[in-house]
Parts: sequence; C-alpha cells; structure tokens
Amino acid sequence: MIQLDTLLCGCEHPASASLGDPDVEWVLEDGELLGDRDPLSPSERLAVVDQLAEFGIETLRLSGTAGIDADAIDELVGRAAEQDVETTLRLNGEQLDRDRLESLADAGLDRISVVVKGLSTPRQKHTASDATDTALETLRAAEGIDLATELRFPLQAESAVDMEEIYDLAGLLSADRFRLAHVPDDDLDDERRRRAVRRLADLTRDAHERGNHLETVLSGGIDAGYVTEYTRDRLDGECATNVRESLRERLGTAPSPPVAKIGPAGSVYPGPFWDRYALGSVRDRPFGAIWTDESNPLLERLRHEEAALPDRCRHCEFGDVCSGGSRGRALVAHDDPFEPDPVCYVDKERAASGSTVESTAD
Repeated sequence: MIQLDTLLCGCEHPASASLGDPDVEWVLEDGELLGDRDPLSPSERLAVVDQLAEFGIETLRLSGTAGIDADAIDELVGRAAEQDVETTLRLNGEQLDRDRLESLADAGLDRISVVVKGLSTPRQKHTASDATDTALETLRAAEGIDLATELRFPLQAESAVDMEEIYDLAGLLSADRFRLAHVPDDDLDDERRRRAVRRLADLTRDAHERGNHLETVLSGGIDAGYVTEYTRDRLDGECATNVRESLRERLGTAPSPPVAKIGPAGSVYPGPFWDRYALGSVRDRPFGAIWTDESNPLLERLRHEEAALPDRCRHCEFGDVCSGGSRGRALVAHDDPFEPDPVCYVDKERAASGSTVESTAD
C-alpha cells in the first residue's frame, strides 16, 4: 500500500518503516472458493483469529460477509479487537444502515470499506447504478460514527474518466480514505493508467494545500515505479530522494507475498489472485506454520525477491521499489506467476536502465 498524501505532502519525513508480517484478506463466503468443502464454523473462525493474533498479524480484511449472521460477524470482529488486530470490513455491493454500522463499531471494527466502480448516471446499466448508490448510502450512514471509512475505486477503461468526480464524492461524504486499485483491463493502456495516477497525485497535493486531509492510497507496489518517476519530475531533488528511499524500504523489503488470503473453508493462499494454489488449511495446521513452511518451494521462491522477479523487472530502474508488482496478477494473466505483472504501466524505455536490481532479500 502506498499512502500518497504522506509521501507527497510530508516528504521531509516520509514513513519509511519496513512492513512486518503480511496483511490477511479473509473471504468468509464464496461458492467458488468453497467448492464441495464445508465452511468454517463460527467457533473455528474464532480459533483462526487466535492463530492470526498469535502469529503477529496486525491487519485483517474481511469480505464475503453478506450471507453471514450479523451476530457472528460482530463476535469475530470483537475477538480481533480484543487481540489488537486492526480489522476492516470490505463490502461488495451490500448496504449497511446506521444501526448496523454502530453495532460493528461497538464490536470493535476499525474501518468499513465500500467499492464504487463508476458514477451513477443514466448511461450506466441499472445494476452498476444501484451498486454505486448503495455504496454511497453506506458512507452517508457512517458519518458521525466512530468508524473509519474507505472508498475503493478499481481503475477500469470505462470508468477512468469518473475518477476525479468520485474522489470529490469521497471528500464530500467525509470518507477518511480514497483507494485506487489497478485491475487487469486490456482496454486500459499504460498511458491512461499513468494519467490517472498522475491526476490523483495532483489532486492529493491540491487537497492537502486546501486543508482537506483525505487519505489517498494506491493499493499495490506496482505504483511505486511511477510514483518515483512523478516525484522526480514534479518535486525537489531532496524530496524525490526521500520518497524513493521510503518506497524502497517499505515495498522493496516487504514480506513476500505481502498479503495472505484465507478462504471460507480455511485454505490459505499466497495472495488475492492465487485461488488455484492453496498452501494448506488452518484446520490442519496453524496459520503461522503454513506461512513459514520452509519446505514449500513456491513460498521459498517468492520470499527471495530476485528469484521471483521477471527478467524485465531485474533490469528496470524501479525494480527495487516495486518488487515486480503482483505475482498473483501475473499468474492470472500468463498462467505463470514469474512473468511480468500485466498492469505494469511505467514507461518501459525510460525504466530500462540496464542495471540489474540487487535483491533486498540477500
């Protein structure tokens, strides 16, 4: 995760501490992930929270909760809060009213996150329009509750032009965070991705100057190269150097993979896009034992950055700050996790410096 407002607006003292253990994304309900297996029971879910806390996980994202009993969600959130695990509930089309949000906040939930894939306009299909309205209504209901809020915006070709207005909506609805995420889209070329991130960086700096401190976040390390390029072109030399060093320390030395995923039946995956590659189940072994298994050849390679980087990334001047982006997206696009990330959007000619990136794992 790259926090643009901290990097671009406070670059004299940018956050530079390395990430520790991975974040965990936990999908509680998903038919495709579940298959013919039984979902974890409420008591098993609580035991998983204990496993995560014992291992030292600090950040947990819950999704796929629409069909789960509200009391069970509150109990799960409460168990995490008791053990100082910061928890976000990610909604994907569900609308929560004020009473439900207050109940979650009382249970100890730290953040509610909604997704907006485009503006609610007459030109959209009704389903897209309804989903946008649902997300915005949840943000309105959260206003005044002691609960942080996030608006997620997946960048896609048909909605890229809406980004600036959606960013403004996040501020008007008092959201605490705007998060832009890159998703594979063949209709969205590199220049349009660069243009979107460049505009978001400009909006972030403008908002900060006006005293509007909406937290602006880029979801993945794939943005680190372009953010480095942006600061070099737009900010003074010392600031650009500090930003690059901060990104290198936070992302170049991040745990590999930086996000673990748990499915509804307890399977553990190397990340959000790795649904075909379960490393084991929390029903058989604790999460920590699965994640640190030195006998797993896939995890072993992913932990050694240079071994996991595609050739193009090893010769890219930004390889040490982005660590090659997402190996999971590469798997989905190329059926090989060690190919380039399909949403890499740096200027390939400019980035090809010809010098080999040193592995941060050595």
